[in-house]
Amino acid sequence: MSRRAQPRLREVRAAYRLLGECLEQGSDANAWRSHLLTGVQNLTGARVALYMHVDAPLSAQELVTEAFASGFMDAQEQALWAHYQATEAHRDDPFHQAFYHRTDRRRLLTRSLYDVVERREWQRTRHYNEYVAACGLADRITSSLLLPSVEPRQEQTIVLHRDAADGPFSASATHLMRLLHHELGGLLERKLALPGSIEDSSALPPRLREVLNGLLAGEPEKLIAARLELSPHTVNRHVQRIYKHYGVSGRSRLIARLRRH
Repeated sequence: MSRRAQPRLREVRAAYRLLGECLEQGSDANAWRSHLLTGVQNLTGARVALYMHVDAPLSAQELVTEAFASGFMDAQEQALWAHYQATEAHRDDPFHQAFYHRTDRRRLLTRSLYDVVERREWQRTRHYNEYVAACGLADRITSSLLLPSVEPRQEQTIVLHRDAADGPFSASATHLMRLLHHELGGLLERKLALPGSIEDSSALPPRLREVLNGLLAGEPEKLIAARLELSPHTVNRHVQRIYKHYGVSGRSRLIARLRRH
């Protein structure tokens, strides 16, 4: 790596600080993903950041799930992104095809746009003109991490888009994203709940999440009931639903399980 491409020390420290902040919300996949995307936008100068899981890429069973976005400026841009997903436009997107057609089995792959496709060829595609340019976006960094505990093959993918008016990403931004995603990979499932997993508290209804927060804060059930203006019987019923959701028999086991996330 050239000196010019190396992230600055303050950028590396900011990346680790961001990971620490995500850990504080690790049991809520929606919360930590939202914070991660906002933080990555600030670190790299991206205008739009996307999070998704890509199941069985480039196969007939390919499916994009758990999509999460930050930075679209208005309803029109959000509608374009929704249309891209709904029509599965990625299936014939030349960038998508080239990026996931790996020649090796590295767990993590982080690439900038023009490391994957030729500039003039890309700018002639309908994907660029109908979706990317239509949102005022241009350069891109894509980072994809193979999730080893998920079968069939599933990749956690983070995509950063640069506003066209801001020019291309710096080389250091690509290296910073690779570093951040590498460190993130070591925290997934152990410290950060994956979306849709049993450890993901965002899957709970809002009232149960409020009760869960009280339990994790050490509040007695009577105090939780008074704070939420519920009857003790209702709170106890919610507590039992929470224990069943996490497959535990009591508060101490619940705390022990969620402290791993």
